[in-house]
Amino acid sequence: MVAHLLSLRWRVMGNGLRRSAWQIVALVIGALYGVGVLVALVAGLVALSFAPERWGWTAAVLVGSVAVLGWAVVPLLARGVDQTLSVEKLRSFPIPADRLLVALLVCGVLGIPGLVTTIAALATSLSWLQHPLSAVVAPISGLVGVLTCVAASRVVESASSALASRRRYREVMGVVVFVPVLMAGPLIGLAGQGIGSAAEQLPRIAEVAAWTPLGAAWAVPGELALGRPGEALAKSAIAVVSLALLLLAWRRALASALVAPPVEQRTGPAKGLGPFRWFPGTPTGAVAARAAVYWLRDPRYGGSLVVVPLVPVIAVFLALTGGNTWLLYAIGPAVAALLAVTLSADVSYDGTAFAAHLSTGVSGRADRAGRVLTLSLFAVPLVVLATVLPLAVIGAWQQLPALLGMGLGVMLSGFGASSVASAMFLMPVPAAGESPFKSPPGASVTSTLGMYATWLVSFALAVPELALGIASLLTGSVLLGVLALVVGVVLGTVLVVVGVGRGGALLDARGPELLTRLRSARGA
Repeated sequence: MVAHLLSLRWRVMGNGLRRSAWQIVALVIGALYGVGVLVALVAGLVALSFAPERWGWTAAVLVGSVAVLGWAVVPLLARGVDQTLSVEKLRSFPIPADRLLVALLVCGVLGIPGLVTTIAALATSLSWLQHPLSAVVAPISGLVGVLTCVAASRVVESASSALASRRRYREVMGVVVFVPVLMAGPLIGLAGQGIGSAAEQLPRIAEVAAWTPLGAAWAVPGELALGRPGEALAKSAIAVVSLALLLLAWRRALASALVAPPVEQRTGPAKGLGPFRWFPGTPTGAVAARAAVYWLRDPRYGGSLVVVPLVPVIAVFLALTGGNTWLLYAIGPAVAALLAVTLSADVSYDGTAFAAHLSTGVSGRADRAGRVLTLSLFAVPLVVLATVLPLAVIGAWQQLPALLGMGLGVMLSGFGASSVASAMFLMPVPAAGESPFKSPPGASVTSTLGMYATWLVSFALAVPELALGIASLLTGSVLLGVLALVVGVVLGTVLVVVGVGRGGALLDARGPELLTRLRSARGA
C-alpha cells in the first residue's frame, strides 16, 4: 500500500515534468534553492555546537515550533496546492482507515517538504557534537517532530475539508493567503526590528514553547545538554502523547471522510441578467458582460486585485521607515503597471470555456475590445485615485499632470500589449473552481517570464510619456507634465486600438490552436 501510493505520487510528478521544459527548470531551481538552504542550515547547526548550550536549545525550540506551526497552517490557508493523495480522490477505493493512515503518513514524510524537514531534523544532532547523549537523542526526537508536523498537517486538512468544498471559503482563504505574501517585505522588516529590540525575550518564548506540542520534541536534546534529565523526560512524554493524539484525531477524521458522501455544491436561484444588462447587446458588449462576471465571481481574477490596495500600504511603510517620500509619487504608476498586464492571462483563465467564443463566431476584435472595456471601467478610476490621493496628502498638485500621464500611459500601453500577448501564448493557471494557488510545477516560472515580457513591452511603448513625466518631475516644469498627460492618453489610446486589432487578428487565426492547447492542459 505504502509503496503503491508513493510510486503513484512520484509518477504524477514525473508526468507533470514531461509536459513542459519550464517545469523541469523550475524543479531544478527549487532543488538548488533547497540544497542551499540545507547547506546553510547545516553550517549554522555546526556553529551552534561551539556556542553556549542555551543558544542551541533556544534555536532548536523556536525553529522547530515554527516548523510545526507552518505545517499545520499551510493546509488551512493554501488548500489545493498538492492534492495528489487527497482523501476525496481515495474515497472510492476500499482502503481501511488504519492502512491509509500509515500510507499517507509515510508518503508525507517522503514527499519533498517532508524530506527537507526530515533532513533538517536529523541534522540537529550536529549542534550537539560536544554532548554525545544529546547527539544520539536529537535524531530520534527530530523524527518525532517530523511525524508531528505531518500529522498536524493532515489533521488540519481533514478538519477543514468540509469548509474547503465551499467556494466562498476558498475565495476568502485565498485572499487571506495572498495578503501576507504580498506584505512579506514590510512584515519581515517589522519582524527584524522587533527581534532586534527583543532578542533577550527569545529564551523566555522558547521556555513557553518547549512545554507545548509545538516545541516539546525539539527541546529534549537541549534539556539533556543543560543537565536537566527530568525536564527532558517530561517533554518527551508531551511530544509522544501529542503525536498519539494527533494520529488518533487523524484516524477518526479519515474513517469519517472515507464513508461520507461528497459535498454537493448548491446554487441559488437566478437573479436576473446581472452584468449582461449593463452593456449593449453587441458582440463586444456580450464579451464585456462575461468578463465582468468573471471579475466579480472568479477568485482567480479577484486575487490579482488584492495587490492594488497593498501598493500604497507598502509605499507608505517604506516612506516612513526609510524617508523615501518619492515612493508616494510612484503609487499611481505602480498601480497602473500592475493593472496593465492583468489581461495577459484572460484566455488561459477561460480554459475550455473559450470554446464558447469560437463556436458563436464572435470576432477576435470584439473579444479583445470587450475584455479591455470591462477592465477599464475600474482600472482607470483606480489609477486616478492612486495618483491623486497621495498628492493631495503631500500637497504637490503641480506633479499631478506628469504622474497621471505616466500612469495612464503605462496602463493603456499595457492593455494593448496584453491584448496581443494573451492571443499569442498561454500561461499555466489553476482551473476554474480550484484554489488560486494550485498550479503545476514550473507554472510560476512560466507565468513570471510571460508577465515580465509583457511588462517590458508595455514600458517600452510608454517611453515617450515616461520621459516627459520624469523630466517634469526633475525640472518642476508644469508644461512638460501637461505634455506627458496628453501624450500618455493619446498615444495610449492609439496603442489600445492597435493592440485590440492586432490581438483580434491573432485570435481569429490561432483560436482553434489555443483551444487545443487549453484542452490538453486540462486533460480533456
